[in-house]
Amino acid sequence: MTTAAADYQGRDRACPSGVCHEGGSIIGVMTEQGRLAYLPTPVVLDTAFASRLQDAGEPERRYRFSQPCIESACSQWTGEGCGVIDHVLDDPPGSECAHHHGLTRPGVLPSCAIRRDCRWFSQRGPAACRVCPTIVADTGGSAT
Repeated sequence: MTTAAADYQGRDRACPSGVCHEGGSIIGVMTEQGRLAYLPTPVVLDTAFASRLQDAGEPERRYRFSQPCIESACSQWTGEGCGVIDHVLDDPPGSECAHHHGLTRPGVLPSCAIRRDCRWFSQRGPAACRVCPTIVADTGGSAT
């Protein structure tokens, strides 16, 4: 078990790549450069707001949503953790890593309102935070 995982053992986790629905929260907005701009405080979605975002089309491509991690009820669950962050960190496209692209300065993590409860951070620690701003949900398939 990693140090980050040991520190958060027994706590409910937040999925940092949820879908747009009532009760979920917006934690960031995707910029034109394909990077996540984190909100200082998550914005909880009510039915009307979620519907407006859905009516505009593909909200998961424009915003990052958080919701409680549903573990084995999620298609990304591997039985031990979230397969999304494992795939991104273990099999990066073209062997790219966030620090090679200057996404974060070494030792500096993006400001994130859910880090304390984040599934990805609890599972993979600071490395997950470094790549998180580049991940966009693909709700039409089974991968992020």
